[in-house]
Amino acid sequence: MATLRPIPRPKGPRLGRPIGKFTQHRRLDLLREQLEAHAAGLTLEDLAQMLRITTRSVRRYLRELALVTELESIAVRPGSVHMWRIKPSERGRAVPLRRTQAYALLAARRVFEVLKGSALFDEIDVTLRQIEQVARRPIARAPVRGDGGGDARLEDRFAYVPPVARSYANRSDDIDEAFRAVAELCVLRFRYVEARAADGREAPREGKDRGVRVTCHPYALVVHGGAIACIARDVDRALSRVFAFDRMTDLEASEKERFELPPDFAVADWLQGDFGVAGGSRTVKLLVEFEPSAADAVRARRVHPSQRVAVAADGRVRASMSLPESVEVLESARSWLLGFGASVRVLEPRTLAEDLARELHRAALRYQE
Repeated sequence: MATLRPIPRPKGPRLGRPIGKFTQHRRLDLLREQLEAHAAGLTLEDLAQMLRITTRSVRRYLRELALVTELESIAVRPGSVHMWRIKPSERGRAVPLRRTQAYALLAARRVFEVLKGSALFDEIDVTLRQIEQVARRPIARAPVRGDGGGDARLEDRFAYVPPVARSYANRSDDIDEAFRAVAELCVLRFRYVEARAADGREAPREGKDRGVRVTCHPYALVVHGGAIACIARDVDRALSRVFAFDRMTDLEASEKERFELPPDFAVADWLQGDFGVAGGSRTVKLLVEFEPSAADAVRARRVHPSQRVAVAADGRVRASMSLPESVEVLESARSWLLGFGASVRVLEPRTLAEDLARELHRAALRYQE
């Protein structure tokens, strides 16, 4: 009796409903991309060949796409085949969103609460309300796996909670002025109250508690730790630095003066992870050793982009990072290390190790009183 051989699988592309999570969504995205790329339109046969599916499946995908983008079918000439295309009024303007994508955007809406009261916040809020309608849009079919049902209300149960934000409700005009200067590359002028120096002495001021006058080229606005910071080029002092919005007053964006954004500017160069926003050419190497009891907490959290971790055989962890020589950043790193108490030992720099030793000694004395 002859041995039965299994029927070989075809080597060509498989037609019909694809298998796998979100594969249908990827084909839907590809359909939209093809229609965007062919302004004159494509026939059902063209689309079927591009997506490697049947024309019947193309019609089903077109119905799905029509829920979020206006489509039209045009006959090239009477009695001929029809061409499908995105309406000219929709090209380059509509951004199709699946329900899962809408939920992901809504999860981060609390990030913008620091801007509450400003016109910028109102603009963002309008968009988020529209996205909310996408998330709540009723659907007549069974939802695709991972996409959620129309009545899931997942926007209330999937959320990102940022650090407690500062209240800038009484400074809405200043926020809008700063954002306009950044967006339109306008010269920005304001008064700035410098922070206390490292030795505790007051920074020099021009007027009673009003701060020094600053003329700058604002490169970027950053919301970090619930507060706003402005990365800018201080024109008078010929240096790039970070200005804390809390200490900026009398903001005024020029109507006529403009500047060019440096081609090598990258906001990522200024983001110091959990330690704030700062820049500078000089850096400090931080090398610390953690006891096994703190190892999991250190390995699970990347507090700085340059962080590198090495694990010893006995469970101890060494972490190294390169920090800018900034008072604010080093103070944040110091506070982070103090939170580990006796479970951490600073190896470099030596000055920081001695400072933490004195601080912990003072803390121990308080419990001996």
